[in-house]
Formats: sequence, C-alpha cells, structure tokens
Amino acid sequence: MNMINSENKVLIITGGYTEETVLKSLVMQKQYKMIIAVDRGLTAADAINLPLDFIVGDFDSVSKSLLEKYQEASTCILSFPPEKDKTDTQIAIELAIEKGATSIDLVGATGSRMDHMLANIHMLMIPLQKDINAYIIDQNNRIYLKKRSFTLKKCNQYGDYVSLLPFSEQIHGLTLKGFKYPLNYITLEVGSSLGISNEIVEDLAFIEFTDGILVVIEARD
Repeated sequence: MNMINSENKVLIITGGYTEETVLKSLVMQKQYKMIIAVDRGLTAADAINLPLDFIVGDFDSVSKSLLEKYQEASTCILSFPPEKDKTDTQIAIELAIEKGATSIDLVGATGSRMDHMLANIHMLMIPLQKDINAYIIDQNNRIYLKKRSFTLKKCNQYGDYVSLLPFSEQIHGLTLKGFKYPLNYITLEVGSSLGISNEIVEDLAFIEFTDGILVVIEARD
C-alpha cells in the first residue's frame, strides 16, 4: 500500500478487545491506504489475514512464532522497549500522521483496561491538533473529539444515541438542533451529564459551539 492518495485513511489495530466482525466490516467498507497493527493487535489482524504495512510495539503480549511469521514476510516491524514514555498506541498514531494520514480509525482501543481506554481517548488530541479526523470504534461505540461546530446525518450515525461531553473545562455557546433534546446557546461544564444519551430526530442534526472541545460518543446498546 502506498500513501499517495489525497485521502489517506489509516487503520490502527491496537491491543485492547477487538471484535472480528467490526474489524472485517471496517476493512470491507473503507479503502485504507495503510494498516498498522499494535502489539496484541497483531493477533486480531492475523486472524483475518489482513495485509499490514507496519507492526509496532514492545511485543510483550505477542507470541514469538507469530512475530517471526511477519518477520519472514518482510513486514516492517518497529520494536520498542517496554520502559518508554509513550504507549504503543501513541507511537502508532504519530507514525500514521508522519506517513500522511488524513483520517485514522482505531480498533482495539477499548476493553477491560479503563486506564488505557481513557488514555486512548486523550490521545485523539494528537490528530485533532493537526485537523485530522480520528475515531475509536468498537461494537457499540464510535468516539471522537471535535473542536468546532459540525453536523451529523441520521442515516450515517453509528447507533441510536449521541452523547456530548466536555473534554475542555467548558463548552461555550452549545446549541443543538435536530435532536430530541435541543439546546440553545448554553455553557456545558465539565462534570455535567446534560449531554448524555440524546437522539437525532431530523435527517440532519446540528452541533454548534463557539469554544471548547467535545467528546462525541455515538453509541448503541
């Protein structure tokens, strides 16, 4: 795979829980220009025979035989020591950006380790600061950050619910149109649950705000 297309979608498979059906669906729906497996994410990628451009990690949770399989196939493997200042996922995100990603999907970024999941959500700031769309996707959620107003099409939403949480201390001028529970130019403060479990009721929903960063979670039960 090369990185010359104007729309360089990158898939990162990291080491949390990965549903095989979600992974297969993403690969079928989207034309990824690069696929990166991160540590234990290599197991999930190998299970469906995904072609990989890079494998990164300290490989403390990957079998030696599996790693040797990709070494023999001459896949580019970037190995790092377990004692480091960045997680393997952050290294993969920075690599995707370095290689020209214009959009990044992360699977395996959620799971039983709440510390890793929260860190992965925080790491969405790295592409956000460079105006690169990045999404954490699992069976029930699509999670991303927004720093400016945007719209959502009901036909394209990931689940029945849309939750909006302040990632910054405050979200100023928040206005919601096309939702079951509209809002009109309010200040949403960190610690508030006001934005949880809203529903889109029009074909197009508007999320407008003047300042701040939102965590957006499109969710289904």
